[in-house]
Amino acid sequence: MNDKIYLTRQDDTLRYRAIAQRTWPGTSFASAFRSALLASAAQKDQSVLIRQIQAALDRFIPNVEWGISTLNRGGNQTVGYEQINVTAVARIPGTQNFNLNERAHLASREGLTLNNAFADCSLPVSVVDRVVQELREEIVKKVMFDLAEFERQTGRKWRIGDVEFGVGGHSGSRTAKGASRSEGYGDLFDSEGEGLSGAERISLVAEITLRSLPENGK
Repeated sequence: MNDKIYLTRQDDTLRYRAIAQRTWPGTSFASAFRSALLASAAQKDQSVLIRQIQAALDRFIPNVEWGISTLNRGGNQTVGYEQINVTAVARIPGTQNFNLNERAHLASREGLTLNNAFADCSLPVSVVDRVVQELREEIVKKVMFDLAEFERQTGRKWRIGDVEFGVGGHSGSRTAKGASRSEGYGDLFDSEGEGLSGAERISLVAEITLRSLPENGK
């Protein structure tokens, strides 16, 4: 069977799409908490209040770095006291992603409450950017392989005319570099059907245009 592709024009083009994707297991998650602290209205030393909140966060999950927002001092019906509200955010190991609300309750104490727990298992932007760059390189390597394969099939020389990364046609949220992000649980199921939580798939689609070279190869 003859598998050659016959082309006759000197300015022939080949257009096709290529996709590269990577699935990452959830090894960490971002956690946010609201902290409500009842403090004396006469307490002006903000560092004292922050240390009290930090102590509660350390009881909740130790050995992580919490980012604490500006203290918001509001009214309270108890005479002589104010309610101090802050939001605390940290990147936490995925192994700690369990029973968050109950553990936050146990870490609270009288006059200081951790509540409104929120967990985001999506990958950090820095990781996504690195993965997208790797996917671009993977697609370019594939195109270079395709050049040799198309030369074998057509008997013609080809060059890269255009590569457009981040074209449509794939579901999921989009990154600034044109890749799509979606849940990747299905890629990480083992033979016994036990998946890894927090998996995320990053996909990048590219539109490829190859142009034929004249017979003299220039």
